[in-house]
Amino acid sequence: MTYKLFLASTALILLPLKVFAQSDQRIQRKDSITVSAGIPKEQLALEDQLDGILSQGDQLLKAGNESDAIKEYLLAVELVKNEPLLADKDGWVHKRLADGYMRSKRANDAIPIYQKLLDARERDCQPDAPTQLACADAQLDLVKADMLAGNFSDATPLLQAADSRYAKAEKSSVDVHEFSMIQVKNQGQTKLLIAVALYRTGKTPEALATVDAAISALTRVQSDETIQVFIRDDAARSLQLAQSAVTRWKSTP
Repeated sequence: MTYKLFLASTALILLPLKVFAQSDQRIQRKDSITVSAGIPKEQLALEDQLDGILSQGDQLLKAGNESDAIKEYLLAVELVKNEPLLADKDGWVHKRLADGYMRSKRANDAIPIYQKLLDARERDCQPDAPTQLACADAQLDLVKADMLAGNFSDATPLLQAADSRYAKAEKSSVDVHEFSMIQVKNQGQTKLLIAVALYRTGKTPEALATVDAAISALTRVQSDETIQVFIRDDAARSLQLAQSAVTRWKSTP
């Protein structure tokens, strides 16, 4: 595996699993009198239209047809832009578009979208915000796109900030074991990206120490039989990449 392919695989595999695991879920709404009362029928119809466009894009993406999937996501963005009743869906559809660009290895197209989404999370990124995970996810999205585009110099501080937020979430969720282990997985995956950034900026010893920490976290998640299999499998894929990185970096003069 070439280094470029390794990096691309790392960035793509570490895309949040929920993007693809939940991408076929419809806009959650029950058309009952209780729920629909006060919601204009026009808005309900527009949401159904948006739902259909996104679902079509998701199916195309799953089938490996990234270019047509992106066309559908662009239609969704345009619909939201032109319909004030859908204004609250703007960030959501832009996230889907950016993820589509990443799947098609168009990182430079994804970067400005992820930057905009991170900027919109300013309140979530405050030290005492209860929604810091949203900030961490947005930071990780942007850095992965930057790294896939070959920009490593500014990656480490943002990744370390995201890693710190995942660690804080883990410590605050000790009573919910599976959620806590998801945050351990997030830390392991983030540490792997930190290691890649360090290695690519000539800091091999620091990279090896960091990837060892990533392997420890990911092994812990992968071996935990009390959590759902898809979480363990996600950790296992990242663990394989981390182990490959160690082998490669130690063999490189």
